[in-house]
This record gives sequence, structure tokens and C-alpha cells, in this order.
Amino acid sequence: MITSLQNSKIKKIIQITSKSKYRKKEGLFIVEGKKMIDEVDNNKIDEIIISESFAVNEVHYITKLKDKKIHIEIVSDSIMKHISNAVTPQGIMGVIKICTIPLDIVVDENPFIIILENIQDPGNLGTIIRTADAVKASGVIISKGSVDVYNPKVVRSTMGSIFRVPILEGRDIEKDIEMLKDNKIEILACNLKGSINIYDCNLTKGIAVLIGNEGNGLSDNITKLASKNIKIPMIGQAESLNAGVATSIISYEVLRQRYY
Repeated sequence: MITSLQNSKIKKIIQITSKSKYRKKEGLFIVEGKKMIDEVDNNKIDEIIISESFAVNEVHYITKLKDKKIHIEIVSDSIMKHISNAVTPQGIMGVIKICTIPLDIVVDENPFIIILENIQDPGNLGTIIRTADAVKASGVIISKGSVDVYNPKVVRSTMGSIFRVPILEGRDIEKDIEMLKDNKIEILACNLKGSINIYDCNLTKGIAVLIGNEGNGLSDNITKLASKNIKIPMIGQAESLNAGVATSIISYEVLRQRYY
């Protein structure tokens, strides 16, 4: 059992949890809790870290992990509390392999793709990924300069959807948009200056919807790549909508038009 913060494995976990560059270098990220770990394919689990008390109270669960040939490391309760990113640690965390996917994965038949430019808020990104999962979007493409999708706050807020939605992060979205255009996918930019109400827009064919930064919206360079500018109608006095909320409204209009 590991009881020291100076242990090399503990130092590594702290680095993975706190530093985006280190996560990318190692190709690893952290998830916490049984529910999240149960969402992960076994071949993507590097190892499982459990607390001393979890080892005592969850013998049956640990046996199942061992039967799957998953490596388990036990740490003291105080170490788990120190390395956990949760307010109330659940006593178990997984060190998970980051798997990159090619762009053509999201170009399925009649796709609905969400493209995010410079999203900064972890909660917004987590909400968008959960929404993409709920409506069975083809994938989410995230631009360079956005919050790291493997940030613990993002991972936790996805509630497991991060493992069910194809996600491409750190992308040059201008190049990706051109590739999608080559595949006959219509590009729609959501912004306040949009001329087409989403409820008047045909969202049943292959589309990619562009969602911009929380404060500044979409950049002019990216907006110009869209064939249409769409908007969400607002009759109150709010100037704009949260990026996560806007994505959810559009996503459910896509779902309504295609399935209901």
C-alpha cells in the first residue's frame, strides 16, 4: 500500500490531474468513481487506484476488476483524499488511456456534428458532450485553444458521456470544416447575427453546427466558412445564451426534426 506523497506513482497522478501538457505527453487522464470506471472499455484502463477503506468495503467489486486482469494499486485514505479532485472522494479512480480518432469517424451517414471554437468553461464543454450523447450526435470537434476535454472538471461533468461520443480535440477546425464541406456536409454558424431562425431551418440532412466562445462568439474567419448563419429566437431581454444551453436547444431541434 502506498502511504507517501513522494511515491513516484502518486507524483505522476498529481501531474496528470493538474496539467494538460502532462496529460497529453503521457496520453493519460483520470476518472473517479465506480460509475465512470464502469463506462470505460477494459483495454483503455491503464490502472485503477483504490483507497484502503474502499479495498475493505468493496471486495466483490475489486474481485471483478482483478478477473478482468486490470492492475490495481492501493493507497492510504489520506493519499486518496490528497490526489482526488472530488470534494468527497469515492475511494476509486482510474488512470485512462487517451485514444485519438480520425476525422472520418464522425462523417457517418447523414451526420450531425458539433464544432466548438475556443470554448473555455469546463462546465459548458461537459454539458455539450452530455447533450451530444443524449441526441446521439455523430461527434464533437473541439478547436485548439479550448479547455482541455480531459480536464477533471470536464470529465466529471460529462457523467460518462465522454466515453460514448466521438470527440476530436485540439483541432485546426478550419481544415476540418473544409474536409466536411468536401463530404457534402452543410456548415451552419450559430450566432446573434444569424438570419435564419433554427425553427425555419432544415436540419434533417448532414450538418455541422459551429458554436463559438462564451464571451466573443465565433470568429469572423470561422463564420465565413459557413453556408448559413442561424439563430435561436429570443423574445426577452437577455443578450445571449450560454454556449452549453445554445448547443442543447439546437441539438434537440435536430432531434425533433429527424425523429419526431
